[in-house]
Amino acid sequence: MSRAPHAPLFIREMRLPTRFSLYILVCLFLLGMDARYATLNSVRSGLNAIIHPVQIALAQPWEWLLGMGGFFVAHGELASENNRLKRQQELLAASLGDRIAIEAENTQLRALMALPPRPGFTLLPGEIIEASTDPFTRKVIINRGSEHGIAAGWPVVDANGLVGQITRVYPWSAEVSLLTDRNQGAPVQNMRNGLRIIVSGQGSDNFLEVRFLDMHADLQPGDLLYTSGIDGIYPAGIPVARVVNTDPPHHTPFARALCQPLGGVGRYRHMAILVPTAPPAGVEKHLDAASMKKSK
Repeated sequence: MSRAPHAPLFIREMRLPTRFSLYILVCLFLLGMDARYATLNSVRSGLNAIIHPVQIALAQPWEWLLGMGGFFVAHGELASENNRLKRQQELLAASLGDRIAIEAENTQLRALMALPPRPGFTLLPGEIIEASTDPFTRKVIINRGSEHGIAAGWPVVDANGLVGQITRVYPWSAEVSLLTDRNQGAPVQNMRNGLRIIVSGQGSDNFLEVRFLDMHADLQPGDLLYTSGIDGIYPAGIPVARVVNTDPPHHTPFARALCQPLGGVGRYRHMAILVPTAPPAGVEKHLDAASMKKSK
């Protein structure tokens, strides 16, 4: 009795070079068919439809990282640019402030230079170099002194009116007591009716006052007061103040008037000193009488 055939114990497969060669032949065949008849377009489209969402999903984190990096880079650049622009704005603001101050100073200097000549006086310009720190006095120091021919008692003006007078002289500087100082006063005349009064300082650069005013005196708000020239210190015709209001007497026989200075008291750096070119007539007579007594 013959025995039945049985399957072999080990199946013999193709070797790797043989399979590789077969795969190459299949690939070449498919490439040729696709190049000649475009048989794989539908397969390619289907694979692209399947793979494209996967590509987008895989690329999305990278795009997010690029976007975040760009955001931080742009934020840093904008912050740096903002700081630079702020510094530039501060420099421009400071430059603009300096320019405005210089323009105002030039305007005031031009106004000083345009002051009309006053008979018997010449104008000597001066600049404030120091202000008194005492809150109860209104004094400044200017850069003109005895070496420049300055003497105590000479009036100081600006382009708008009377400022004060020189009260102390040093070799290279001088002290000017402003008209608004409590110890200063000036005889003035009302340009409307010729009324003569005395205005005095009250310690504020904004106001002057007439302390002992006759209750029947004709003084009205808006009246302009000019120096009368009867004191021998201030020449006549210098603008001094404008009357703001008048107060009737209260428990005293005198009224009171409040005035606003016309000159830039406490506001400008430059002023002009009225330097007398010849001694007053009274001084000449006194000198002549003294010389006659000495000759006798």
